[in-house]
Amino acid sequence: MALDAFAAGKGGGPFRLLKYFIVSGFVVIAVVTALLGAFLYSKSVEALLQSAENYARLLAENLNYNIYAGFYAPLKAREIPMDLRKWDQFGALDSLIKDFTYGLKIQRIKIIDRQKTIIYSTEYDLIGKEEPRNSAVDEALSGRDSTHIRQEKAETHWYGKRLTETYYPLREVTGNYWMLGTIYGVIQITQDVTDQYVTVQRSIMVVIVVAAGLMVFLFITLTLIVRRGERILMLRAREQKQLEEQLQQSEKLASIGQMVATIAHEIRNPLGIVRSSAEVLAKKTNPEPARVQKLSGIIVEEATRLSSILTDFLDFARPRSPSTQAIDVRDAISRVRDNLGQEITTRGIEWKDRQLNGFTPIVLGDQDLLYQAFLNIAINAFDAMENGGVFATSVKREDSRVRIDFSDTGHGIKENDLQKIFTPFFTTHEMGTGLGLSVVHNIITAHCGEITVTSKEGEGAVFSILLPAGEPTPASSSRGSA
Repeated sequence: MALDAFAAGKGGGPFRLLKYFIVSGFVVIAVVTALLGAFLYSKSVEALLQSAENYARLLAENLNYNIYAGFYAPLKAREIPMDLRKWDQFGALDSLIKDFTYGLKIQRIKIIDRQKTIIYSTEYDLIGKEEPRNSAVDEALSGRDSTHIRQEKAETHWYGKRLTETYYPLREVTGNYWMLGTIYGVIQITQDVTDQYVTVQRSIMVVIVVAAGLMVFLFITLTLIVRRGERILMLRAREQKQLEEQLQQSEKLASIGQMVATIAHEIRNPLGIVRSSAEVLAKKTNPEPARVQKLSGIIVEEATRLSSILTDFLDFARPRSPSTQAIDVRDAISRVRDNLGQEITTRGIEWKDRQLNGFTPIVLGDQDLLYQAFLNIAINAFDAMENGGVFATSVKREDSRVRIDFSDTGHGIKENDLQKIFTPFFTTHEMGTGLGLSVVHNIITAHCGEITVTSKEGEGAVFSILLPAGEPTPASSSRGSA
């Protein structure tokens, strides 16, 4: 309905699922972007490390060869032991290394002997000190080089310095197979890769910012589209609501017109009979007693009919709210049977009540209203059994409800009429108003119950009522046990 759509539109309604997908998509894209950024960052750092490692390995190989060929081999050939504490040896090695690394982005070079003592360093204050415990030195002394990245604080910028440290075995050169030579130390090459690292970070940040910008743009665009759609939907809902109100007003007017026409038709005939009977009585100077009695009976009968018609219309037009309490439905059924005792005898109807086997059918309802509903059903069944028949009632428990069945052996209901019998003003009787079963339906619905009917033409009908079960009161419990 339009009201539901309008209310739903105010709270998200038809676009709620789309909003959910937008937000969910935004979160998923954000997570994927973060994961992608982390992946790219990891791969970029890995590539940077690999590049620094390759560069340092190449540099270490060439430096190893230059140290061996230009410094270590001449000393060994002259059988002079290497002792860098001597200024001539230290100066020669220092000059060789500085000439080799001139112009390269090398922060520091250290040479560590097998006793893990720093025998040379471009930072002179480290010479002669013991190398801190380091597994990379042990790996290099065993013949495996390695490269690591570490961060170092800097005074010039907040993100610090990024340094790669490569540990490479220092070997003797033996012909073409110098890589199999004896290891007599370790070369540690420290490179400053801060610029490359910052470049990688900036590239990743650009990717993340661009992706985030696209996400925000997409989110804003979809949000504007959804809000625009909501405004259009709310506008159409208001228009539809107005149309429905106009339609409902038209239906009300049509129902009122139909009600007025029905009332006029139903009242006109009894009034005509009453009038004609009264005119006959007025014209007779000395009417016969038997004639007076007959005409008086007709007047009383038609007046009673008028009262019944008006009662039906009042019950339909002004339904009474039920006064809910715990009652025994057998009391209402017995009251109907007692009040229709004369009709049962006159019409030759057999009334049967099913035994309850100790079950006390307590329901939450209004005694008078349920009596009225059961009475209307019984009268409707009696009218369907023109030549007598069997009218049976059955009461049983179904979960948390009580089921009451009213069955008859009358002429039944046509299949096409089954869906209409509770519709106001629908009737198959010439003298009926079509409101009896409508009033029954309203009463049962007001009790939060259900009413259904099953029937086949020529085989009678069964009206089934389901009402909420209630807790038995002391009075009803004693009645049920009696």
